[in-house]
Amino acid sequence: MATTRISRAAWPLAALLAAPLPAAALFNDRVEVFAAENVTYDSNVFRLSKDVDPTAAVGHDSRSDTISTTSLGANLDVPWSLQRFQASYTWFANRYHNFKELDFDGHLARAAWLWSVTPHLTGDVGYTDSLTLANFANRLAVSRNRDILHTKQGFANAVWFPVASWRIHGGVAEVDQRHDDPTESFADIQSTTGVAGVSYVTPADDRLGVEVREERGRSPHEEFREGPLDIGYRQTSAGVVAHWVATGHSLIDARTDWVKRDYDRPAFPDFSGPIFRVAHTWTPTGKLTILSSIYRDIGPIADVQSGSLVLIKGVAVKPSWAATEKITIAGDAEYNVWDYKQDVVQGSYTHRVRTFGATVSYRPTTKILLQGGYTHEMRTSTVPLADYKDDVASISARISF
Repeated sequence: MATTRISRAAWPLAALLAAPLPAAALFNDRVEVFAAENVTYDSNVFRLSKDVDPTAAVGHDSRSDTISTTSLGANLDVPWSLQRFQASYTWFANRYHNFKELDFDGHLARAAWLWSVTPHLTGDVGYTDSLTLANFANRLAVSRNRDILHTKQGFANAVWFPVASWRIHGGVAEVDQRHDDPTESFADIQSTTGVAGVSYVTPADDRLGVEVREERGRSPHEEFREGPLDIGYRQTSAGVVAHWVATGHSLIDARTDWVKRDYDRPAFPDFSGPIFRVAHTWTPTGKLTILSSIYRDIGPIADVQSGSLVLIKGVAVKPSWAATEKITIAGDAEYNVWDYKQDVVQGSYTHRVRTFGATVSYRPTTKILLQGGYTHEMRTSTVPLADYKDDVASISARISF
């Protein structure tokens, strides 16, 4: 029900670690142990405007750096009767060539129980824990201190088919996100979300239904509650969800909601209005897949890194082509408008972000994955000195046992 966003420089590594590889022959293919190495060049580590002097802002005459990341981890996937138990843990060490003050050791951990009472009543219960570098693009202050995000999430979901043509689902999730930098502690946030819905399902797996959500967000610090920096809020939404198998090569997922957010403090303006998301998956051939989406949505906590209300509007096109059995080429082109309705520090403002990139993956064997990628990002903003351009290039290698 929530995702964790990692800084642009770490995206190639995240893709590498998450890449689906056939498990090596450990414990009947139920355990995979892996190691990975990633080298990334980032032309603008701190996402500084061209009009900002890097020496004054970060104490260095360069904006760029080369980052090496070493990762070790293991994945567990154990089926038992109708159940499945999964766990994964990745430890990684980031080392910067110039900005050594940003060096840190982090981790990505997940455990889940995919439970099933019958084939018609299933769900999952799980927990995730991550320690990652906060995205500098979300920090507008001239100071660019290292800020490590510790994000914990627990979740539980269930799906029930009382009859073949009706699908009932529900779930809860709790997110706790803390900033390592004391100057960012006002942005720490805890949230609890509940969701429930019912859909009509056709034999072709087309679905049309309704869904309601309730979310409560609060600062975990008593000293901020009921004060000028109190970001407590309650958000409710109700809408329609749809899943349509248009053709054998075309799939559409859509949802539209009316959402309302009320803040505990009158200093922050309440919000109500429509949001929507439409995603189209087109597979014209067995080797080419194109995912297109258009959306107007509330930015999740993991992306915003605070309880600020951000309305994100955008379009994205992400093609993927399996050139051969061993080579895959993927692309990414996005345009987003981040409309901050009321930030705790800066008030209301707008960012416009253009992103495009490509990744090439090569699997010489089932145990080895090699990747290379490039991403260009450009942002303009209504906030002075919040514009920037950034280029990220990376190469990665992963081996499993």
